[in-house]
Amino acid sequence: MQKKRVSIKDIAEATGVSHPTVSRALRSEGRMSDQTRTRILDAARTMGYTPSLVARGLVMQRTNTIGLVVTNFADPFHSEVARGVEDEAVLHQFSVYIASSKVDAKRELEVVRAFQGRQVDGIIVSSSRVGDQYADLLQETGVPIVLVNNHADGTNIYAVYHDDYTGAYTVAQHLIDCGYRRIAYLGNGRAGRANTERKRGWGDILRRAGLPAEVKVLGSNGRLQGGGAGVAPLLDEAKRLWNAWPDAIMCYNDTMAIGVLRELHGRGIQVPEDIALTGYDDIEISGYVQPPLTTWHQPRYELGREAMRMVLALLNSTDPDEVPNVVLLTGQLVVRASTIKKVSHS
Repeated sequence: MQKKRVSIKDIAEATGVSHPTVSRALRSEGRMSDQTRTRILDAARTMGYTPSLVARGLVMQRTNTIGLVVTNFADPFHSEVARGVEDEAVLHQFSVYIASSKVDAKRELEVVRAFQGRQVDGIIVSSSRVGDQYADLLQETGVPIVLVNNHADGTNIYAVYHDDYTGAYTVAQHLIDCGYRRIAYLGNGRAGRANTERKRGWGDILRRAGLPAEVKVLGSNGRLQGGGAGVAPLLDEAKRLWNAWPDAIMCYNDTMAIGVLRELHGRGIQVPEDIALTGYDDIEISGYVQPPLTTWHQPRYELGREAMRMVLALLNSTDPDEVPNVVLLTGQLVVRASTIKKVSHS
């Protein structure tokens, strides 16, 4: 038989005080003698009382819960974002519900609406595909929604971004400084704004250096398979435009770069001796593959913490216009063995 949950009414009967007095004592509010407050708290502990978050939410109009939507549980990018969200939430006594959109725009909206139905206090969406629709949802429900690295362009919503343009620009500059001249870009056809910004950073620095920003191919996705499958069309495009292979390949992210690394190895192409290779994000495994990947460290954990801070600011502000719409973070270059200085140019 399931044990009956101890209620405030039970504590009131056991201590001989009123229901409101018990409620105030448990919230550390109201005026009463220290003796009465101690008697109530001792009884609550002895009887095994635990507060009902649902009931407290109805009274306080807060549930102290946050909904977090990620595209893929297995993606190490999102695991770090989630860790940052949760660590900041715990500091402020919030709990986090997490769900996956499975990179599906329709499901993403369904998950967000489900969280709203659970009366969460705020929602964080990582790598949203439908960010342009959240401004209307915020107006409709009043539940703060903050996006992390929103992939939809042209949105006027609350968001925390990483400076993808600067990151890609710096990675390409590193390759140029190492002596590489035919630098190709393998992107992610499903990444929207992030891919656009990284490709733009790559193209701008190449053009400023007087190099051809021509060979670019979009992979079918940002996973290992998308990287491996993108190698053949990238090499074909380089042969067509340059009549030569690239001497360096910049990838949208580390996961794609690892897929590229395996495919190049299978073709007998050595990294970095034949073709240098870079990733992006600096996921943990990028430092353990052979050769270890040169990459851009994206502050994933900090993105999660900043998103949670923005939700809290929106919850605690009487005027949401006082909360900045956008927070922009940047990372740093991590140089490893997949790029080496070339002795001569071919």
